[in-house]
Amino acid sequence: MKFKVEKNIKIINELIAYFYKLGTIDVHIDLNSDNKNSYFDIYGQVDNISKDELESLASILNTPRQYEVENYYWNLGGECEFDSELTLVGMMINSAKVSYKDGILKISIIREEN
Repeated sequence: MKFKVEKNIKIINELIAYFYKLGTIDVHIDLNSDNKNSYFDIYGQVDNISKDELESLASILNTPRQYEVENYYWNLGGECEFDSELTLVGMMINSAKVSYKDGILKISIIREEN
């Protein structure tokens, strides 16, 4: 659980940046945390997003978790190209669900705490 809050904030920052890249200015975040898990729900209105973009996003965020990245490189987010930052988020979480309905993009994430 070392740096739990800082890691969660980094993940949220990267996801907000992604929503802004898509043109959203109204982003909503729900973050719940207990001793075992952190749960993120982030959503906002996105007027146009392609099926390919949604599939790519889901794939990137569901990159297998890599604890060594989390333990040593989590603070690199924000210093790389954008896609690399989302990949870093994917390596720091356990699962992500991406949905898009009625113009609302929603990303739900679970991150297990060790």
